[in-house]
Amino acid sequence: MLVLKPEALTSSFLGFASEASSILHIKTEQDYKDALETMEYLFTIAEDAKDDPLNDLIEIVSKAIAKYEAGQEDIVAFDKEANNTSQEISVLRVLMSQHNLKLTDFKDEIGSKSLVSMILNGKRNLTKEHIAKVSTKFNLDPASFFNLRVA
Repeated sequence: MLVLKPEALTSSFLGFASEASSILHIKTEQDYKDALETMEYLFTIAEDAKDDPLNDLIEIVSKAIAKYEAGQEDIVAFDKEANNTSQEISVLRVLMSQHNLKLTDFKDEIGSKSLVSMILNGKRNLTKEHIAKVSTKFNLDPASFFNLRVA
């Protein structure tokens, strides 16, 4: 005996698809913002359990967001740049941003303004000594400077 009624399921799904159309088929910046806001909301109410039905909705919305982002030149360019930036440069840039630092603020840990600039531009690398000093100054694990992602 079929407990699930196809008509009820179809009707329910069509209602959902109509209500959620703008976040399932993102076309505008506002749709994108709405989808991100929906994801944030879903993350706050979803249970941390494999069988939570909201996980299916999270997956559907996240696929719509990913599809939209893949078509946005600025997001694709940012993602490409982020993936091509070394971990040590990323860590230094984050520290500079979070602590409102200038190139000269690393004088004691790295050296001259020009050396810090060369490191940030990928022309030179941080040495073990630089990493040790910066890690100590900002109370960081030195491993933060290394790309530990498995390819």
